[in-house]
Amino acid sequence: MAVVMAPFTPFFAEYLYQQLRKRLIAFTSVSAAPDTVGKADSVHYVMLPQADSSKLDDGVVMGMNLLQRVVELGRRAREAANISMKTPVKEVMVVCGDVRALSAIQGQLESYVLEELNAWGVSFTSDVDTWCSVSALPNLPILAKRLGKKMSIATAIIKNLDSTALRNYSKVGELNIDVDGLSLKLVAGDLIVKSTFAGDEKKYAAMTTLDGALTVAISTVQDDTLRRQAIARDVCNRVNKLRKKAKLNIADKVDVFFADLDLAENTNGFISTAAALASNKPLLDKARIVPIPYANCCGQVIISDTSRTAFGSKRLKIALAAPALSLSPTIKKRHEEDAVIQTLIASCALHRKESLQGTLSGTAFNLDVGADIFLSATAAYLAM
Repeated sequence: MAVVMAPFTPFFAEYLYQQLRKRLIAFTSVSAAPDTVGKADSVHYVMLPQADSSKLDDGVVMGMNLLQRVVELGRRAREAANISMKTPVKEVMVVCGDVRALSAIQGQLESYVLEELNAWGVSFTSDVDTWCSVSALPNLPILAKRLGKKMSIATAIIKNLDSTALRNYSKVGELNIDVDGLSLKLVAGDLIVKSTFAGDEKKYAAMTTLDGALTVAISTVQDDTLRRQAIARDVCNRVNKLRKKAKLNIADKVDVFFADLDLAENTNGFISTAAALASNKPLLDKARIVPIPYANCCGQVIISDTSRTAFGSKRLKIALAAPALSLSPTIKKRHEEDAVIQTLIASCALHRKESLQGTLSGTAFNLDVGADIFLSATAAYLAM
């Protein structure tokens, strides 16, 4: 393992090698070759092992090859339909006549298709006749020399060939047709065979390989559920970009705030950011992001950004702020007309204190940390 890792993690691989080589017989062997594992003074002096093709799992290799082609075609289909990778699609359909290849990608590799194409579901089918139509054109530079004046008749016959005959031609490489009484044998290269997706173009965008062996179609039907997830993904993406721009470390905790700045300008069909985030909590939990309405911001803003979302607000503000002491919703409501106590709380440093006691306008108060006061706006928001 250390030898294989060496080109990619040279120092760590060297450390592993130096610790492990002492336990190998070759380390103390006088007759061992200088580039033998263990005898070599450095892991970088050891030649990489030759691959043993007999140990290859044909199913895994076949599945990975198909996976790469599916992802490539799926992304091209997205581009053709002008659907951003940030926007999920309901379904990806993989049409392939090779049953063995389909069985190799189904199961463990399906999750990679979903992740790489940002899809909710994927279906596989070998029913090429139903989902793909095949047509052919004559390869004029080759056939024109053989047919001469009969070329126009042959072209009409070739264009009317059925899918079964053309698929058989693609597999076998031979096809016999009758051109005005002349028996013509077509061989590989005489025809240009093209396979196209036969599904509903209003619901799918599809791409097919040049040989017609594989077709990948993505659903282009968009609904509010998909749009809400696209907004939530956009928020997560923008938060990560702001963290990077502010040069924050992964361990640095911040409060995340958002605000739709154009509510009065929106018409029917507008999806608020709050609604989009509320319906995609698992996505936010996975990204470890807790977006809070900007009205709750009481910390020092570190960095902010305002831009539009794909399906929601024309001007969505995202801000990252340093965590500050925050009142619970109940206490905040109780003192909503008295900004003094909120300012007092925000300016306090509790350190190890478990409560904050005092008198304000002749009224005594006793606020407990973890119940009435929280160390960040995020903690206060989660306690709602």
